[in-house]
Amino acid sequence: MRIVLALFVVLVVAVPALADEPEPYVRTCSTSAFGDLGRGWRENAVIAGHLAFVGMGGPRRGSELNSVDPGRANPLKVLVVVDPNAAPTLTIARSSQRNAALGYNAIRHDGQGKGVPLADGTTSVRFQGCRAVRSREPWHRGTQFPGYFLVARRGCVQVEVATQGKVLRRTLRFGVVRCS
Repeated sequence: MRIVLALFVVLVVAVPALADEPEPYVRTCSTSAFGDLGRGWRENAVIAGHLAFVGMGGPRRGSELNSVDPGRANPLKVLVVVDPNAAPTLTIARSSQRNAALGYNAIRHDGQGKGVPLADGTTSVRFQGCRAVRSREPWHRGTQFPGYFLVARRGCVQVEVATQGKVLRRTLRFGVVRCS
């Protein structure tokens, strides 16, 4: 009887906690893009296992971040490249969710600098890479997914990338030189 009661308590406590985590938005190979990133693109990328954030090896310029009203964010383009056949899940860490979200869903904005609702973004995206393609082009080594980071203010955004049973943590800089 004690075992049944203990199991019941574990289920009652654990199931609501799991329900708080929404399923990630999914980007499949069919929603990818392609283009020549140049030979040295990985040198200025932040790499997390099978996922790379192109151009994020240094801080994004502060001039890209407009002042926005509360609850709104700047949509900043960040191209993600995923290794062939990989399916990493990118998540905004809880510590950064008040100021950042992911815009790899069908988010739209008018480009007028007024920002977009932070709530229009997602906290998590699973990228499903295409199968490997034989190519001599150095840029054709992965699947490219265009999208946005929605950032409410200058600062550091903590992300987690779940890939091959591991969770890798990275920090992306938006308008700041250093993160503490």
